[in-house]
Amino acid sequence: MKKYIILVAGYEYHRGRTNMATIAKRRANYLLHNNRAWRTDPNVNFILFDVRMGRIDKGTVNNGTITWTLENDGFDAIDDSTHYDNERKFIEADTNVISITDAYEYIQTIGENEPGTVYEFSILGHGWRGGPVLVNTYERPEYRTNGANASARDPWDKDGRKKDTNVTNMGFTPWLNYKNAFATTGFIWVWGCASSRRYKTVIQKVLRSPEFRAKRYGRHVDTDTFTLSFSQQFADDNFIYDPLFFYRSATAGSTSNRRFTRTLLEVKNFLIRGLVHTYAGQMAYNTNIKTYAALPGTGADYERGGTSNRRVMVVPTSSSTYGYSFSQIVRFYKTYINTVGDPERRDYALFDPAVIRGWKGR
Repeated sequence: MKKYIILVAGYEYHRGRTNMATIAKRRANYLLHNNRAWRTDPNVNFILFDVRMGRIDKGTVNNGTITWTLENDGFDAIDDSTHYDNERKFIEADTNVISITDAYEYIQTIGENEPGTVYEFSILGHGWRGGPVLVNTYERPEYRTNGANASARDPWDKDGRKKDTNVTNMGFTPWLNYKNAFATTGFIWVWGCASSRRYKTVIQKVLRSPEFRAKRYGRHVDTDTFTLSFSQQFADDNFIYDPLFFYRSATAGSTSNRRFTRTLLEVKNFLIRGLVHTYAGQMAYNTNIKTYAALPGTGADYERGGTSNRRVMVVPTSSSTYGYSFSQIVRFYKTYINTVGDPERRDYALFDPAVIRGWKGR
């Protein structure tokens, strides 16, 4: 039986020198190195969507090495002068640049013809909690929240969105084929950042509160309260996005009330809502496929240790190595939300479909 590993390499739209396709090929090298039986298995197929070059390449295994050949070059390569404005935003236009939906459709075809054969679907590049960023597109107003077509994808959009795997958006048969494509042990990995000042700041405020520091780490209970105080700018930018936490009401509140107390349970529910409503959370919930991604409030960086041709990405938790660290944020999630890390110890988190379903409504 064939084994497919689907790798999507986004574009370094910040004008950086990093070639995401190189990172994706390193991922393939890592997987081949760590799965000895694959090294001589002709059924192993790596499929690489190279957004920058506008092509799909196929990697096949021969005597422990991967040979890459062109499968499809029917897309347009990225051209900065054509595709980006001065703010590095992808232009609003109908282009032939690779979209995340092209990868979905490829997987749907596998699900229709060779079900149970996708072992990994990895999306490598930039990101935020709302989804992987392949080229830095922005939805047109009618496709955004509260827009006339809010539940649908903008056909000009290239990046991943939380709504992508809603059955009403993907369509029932393609949605079913997408799910059926994955092996029972198959998973999705979103490698980019999930940076969000909202979640990072709340955790930091809790950690620095006198009430938190009065107890030993990990000994706090749901009824413990913490006094939190936020700047006016933070309130203006963030309070509206979770009024149940910041206002304790879904319909009323004022950003003038920037100092208040919340219980640990309220903090946990705030973070859980954040986890559920990420791209990874919705992907896991809608498809029942295990998904790995960065926790809200954390970022990702290029791996600096290990063998060079197998370096991929990590969530930095060592200041001495990366110059910054998300260790406090990751530790808080693990201790008080019981999040589970990825099996490769890169400090990404598992978005388990059963757990996400249990969290819905929090």
